[in-house]
Parts: sequence; structure tokens; C-alpha cells
Amino acid sequence: MRALALALLACVFALAADSPFVGTWTMNKSKSKIDPNGPALDSVSTEFMQDGATLKVVITTNGAKAPAVVLDGKEHPVTAPNPAGLAATHYASTVKGKTIQTVFTKDGKTVGTRRTSLSPDGKSFTSVTNGTLPDGKKTSSTVVMEKQ
Repeated sequence: MRALALALLACVFALAADSPFVGTWTMNKSKSKIDPNGPALDSVSTEFMQDGATLKVVITTNGAKAPAVVLDGKEHPVTAPNPAGLAATHYASTVKGKTIQTVFTKDGKTVGTRRTSLSPDGKSFTSVTNGTLPDGKKTSSTVVMEKQ
């Protein structure tokens, strides 16, 4: 019985452990490849926070700070600045270990995806975003973020 209690306690602590994304990250512009047809990204900082079992993120793009977003696999309104007019109205993010998958939608249709992958050493992550602009042009950007 004691072993079972210890095993359950270990599971609780494992679930409460911080995600490897927790912390503040800034864009390394020289390592990033920004599509000139997509949003202009002069500066990006990202702060991931753990709230119990939930991961939240605050993104600041070109000095404009968006409200915190919960990464829980459910759709939420896009609150981040949208300078290129991508106009995605919702997104759903799922977090699995060292990868975050985001799907951007508008009017029930997928208009973009983002795959964020943490480096093996945990000191950087790469976000690859692909989407369709309102004029129908395709856009793809790769942003490299480094932990501060």
C-alpha cells in the first residue's frame, strides 16, 4: 500500500513539473528566416509560464504585447498582433513534450500551422509557421528563439 501511495505521489509531481518551454525567449534574427510576404518581425519575445498542469504564453511582437494565451488544445481567439492581416480568428495548440503544434483557423477553415520544437540542449526553439495570406499567397517563416 505504501508503494502505491509513493507511486501516485510521484505521478502528481511529474504532472506538476514545469514544461521545458517555461522561461523567457527572444528571437535570434540572424538565424531566423522571415518570409517577406508574411508578417514583419523585427523583434519577438516569448514568455512561457506554468500554471499547474496548464502552459500559458505571452508573445511580444515588434513591441506589441499580447494577452496571455492558454495552450490546452482548445480553440481560443487570436489576441496577438496580426500585422500582415493573416486574420486567423482562433487557434488550438497542443503540447507534447518538446513540441507545440498550433493550428490557425478562420471561418472554420485552417489558414496556417506552426510547429515549435525545442532543441536537444533546451537553449533554443525553432518555430516553423506556414500559412495562406488573405490574398491567397502562401507564406512560410522560421523563427529561432533563444532562452534568456
